[in-house]
Amino acid sequence: MTPELVASISRLSPQFHLQPGESSRDFWELTQNGSCWGEFDAAAPVLRLMPQPARALDLGCGLGRSTAFFRCVLGWEDTEFHLYDGDGPRVDYPRSGERNSRSFCGDLTALRSVLEHNEVLNFRIFDAHKLDHRLDALPGPYDLVYSFYAAGFHWSLADFWSELEAISHERTVGIFTIHRNFEEFPALRNWATRIVPFERSLIKDRPHRLLIVSRDEELHARLRVQTPTAQGGKRCSTRSRTASPRPTPRCGSSPASCFSGTGRRNSLASHCPLLKAPRASFSTSPDPSS
Repeated sequence: MTPELVASISRLSPQFHLQPGESSRDFWELTQNGSCWGEFDAAAPVLRLMPQPARALDLGCGLGRSTAFFRCVLGWEDTEFHLYDGDGPRVDYPRSGERNSRSFCGDLTALRSVLEHNEVLNFRIFDAHKLDHRLDALPGPYDLVYSFYAAGFHWSLADFWSELEAISHERTVGIFTIHRNFEEFPALRNWATRIVPFERSLIKDRPHRLLIVSRDEELHARLRVQTPTAQGGKRCSTRSRTASPRPTPRCGSSPASCFSGTGRRNSLASHCPLLKAPRASFSTSPDPSS
């Protein structure tokens, strides 16, 4: 765990008090993989049914943990991953959903380093500041858009929605972590929606929820066959602890080589270190938007 990476994580996750060194590196890898597995368990029915995306967007990507995880677990080597975020010294999430230079606390240089260290080769990073903080300036359309603890949680999803629709097509799937006070907005009526509770592995806190959306009614019909349907027909709730068995990662990692950096594990923690933190200092990229 380098000083540069510690500084980047501190802006994104101020609840972590990390120091340069292997113990903090192990702890960060453990918590990030635990979050990824919890999200994957909840979204797996959709991810397994949809074709491998040709192009996917990680919205508010932080250090790219979800992209690195999906590439490894699902074997999405041919998917072109686009990652949207912006550098910033601190975070300020206005309730209105308005985006400005204070709405981002990323580190695009650290993001590139983490992606390369985790052998994500087919990616492009887009600097939100250079795009005037808009999504419809991105080169869509996208087959999959996902945003964990960004749009829908910290950022207003309703504020993004018209721009998201502009870079979507008739079979686009969206997956978003939503805040406990999230309220549906009128534009969602044109999409089939599902809200799925999940719990993060290793982290004992309140349950979270994913909003899964698509215009593909056939996809949702196949999901309804697989999982029980709640009132309302289009919305289904399933607990992550009852999800189907986790797949063997296709990136070459073996589930037998489980991650045990801090010894903190429970029944959901038996996973290998899919997301890994760079050990060496990373160099500044001359063009973080390419």
